[in-house]
Amino acid sequence: MEADSDTIIDGTKRLVWLKKDTWQMAGKWLGQRQVKEFAESLNRKRFAGFSNWRLPTAEEAKSLFDKKQKNSDNMGQMIHLPHLFEPGCGFLCWTSDVRHNIQGVRMNFRKGVTIYDDIFRVSRGASRLVRDIEKDDD
Repeated sequence: MEADSDTIIDGTKRLVWLKKDTWQMAGKWLGQRQVKEFAESLNRKRFAGFSNWRLPTAEEAKSLFDKKQKNSDNMGQMIHLPHLFEPGCGFLCWTSDVRHNIQGVRMNFRKGVTIYDDIFRVSRGASRLVRDIEKDDD
């Protein structure tokens, strides 16, 4: 992985991640649908020069968890996320995966597990937005 001022490139997975999560960027917790709206607003603004930011899949979010890595969340607790990501983020990450149209999948960077939660739940709701390298900008 390599980083610049706003993004982290995972050449192996062909993904570009934002260094900050939505909690750090928006300054508030967001439900899954609100995160999608936040991504759409970044796309309209062509944040970091691109308009294809999106929520990660559960598999993509899970790929960031590394028990050997140590970072800290917004409560100062340890999370297992590469140090290239800015500390002070949320420890739960909404993904694009949904079941039964009401339960979203969230990745827990403290424990390395995925959990199901109400897509409208705002409590500690944040996400790490991502884009595919191979997709050209819209």
